[in-house]
Amino acid sequence: MPSVQPPARPGTRRPGVRGRNLSQRKGLAIASLILGILSLPTAGLLGIGAAVAIVLGIVALVRANKEPAVYGGKGMAIAGIVLSGLSILLIPIMGIMAAIAIPSLLRARVSANEAVAIGDLRTVVSAQLTYASANGGFFDSLECLSAPTNCIPDYPAAGPTFLPGGIATASVKSGYTRTFYPGAPGQPTAEWQSSVSPTSLAAFAYVAAPEQPGVSGTRAFCADASGRVCSTSSGEMPPVFDGVCPIDCTDL
Repeated sequence: MPSVQPPARPGTRRPGVRGRNLSQRKGLAIASLILGILSLPTAGLLGIGAAVAIVLGIVALVRANKEPAVYGGKGMAIAGIVLSGLSILLIPIMGIMAAIAIPSLLRARVSANEAVAIGDLRTVVSAQLTYASANGGFFDSLECLSAPTNCIPDYPAAGPTFLPGGIATASVKSGYTRTFYPGAPGQPTAEWQSSVSPTSLAAFAYVAAPEQPGVSGTRAFCADASGRVCSTSSGEMPPVFDGVCPIDCTDL
């Protein structure tokens, strides 16, 4: 009568199955595969992770070839090595792409910041001209433009404001420092004395300069009571005299 072999205990070799271990060690191969997968979207985990994955994969592969009954995971080790190698090859390509993309993004940011600054300068000029029509022909501070009832005598409480509060109170916006320069005080005639703002101005200038020249913007801008909007290529705050933009400021 043929003998019946008892079932093998876990971790032991079954008679007749030569060189096979039911609990092969695959830790290094698994670690290599995981690091290899993570290396692809992260530029080789700064190169260090990819190098570690390759070393672990090679060690796992050598052990699996020498002692296949104890060590397994050859496929995972090979995949980890291949993925890590690809990630290392991608590093210079990603560097070239970054070198092309980053300056373009910075230029786009500068252009956007400058467009916002120019738009705000034009808004201030338009608001001042409209305010002057309700203030005996005189300009005023930005605070008065955003709250004319506090400045113009007998201005109707339901009357419109002339400037959004966000522009009137902004000192830094979209990478640009904003500065309002009042000109000479207004000199209303006796007839208009009681109907115009006591802080009336005969002139004004509004300047926007990059907070970080060359980074947040490359040009500075100036607008004044004449309706002129101009720029300077230096990026420095244009000098303003008596509420008038400098002559060498280039008109937009």
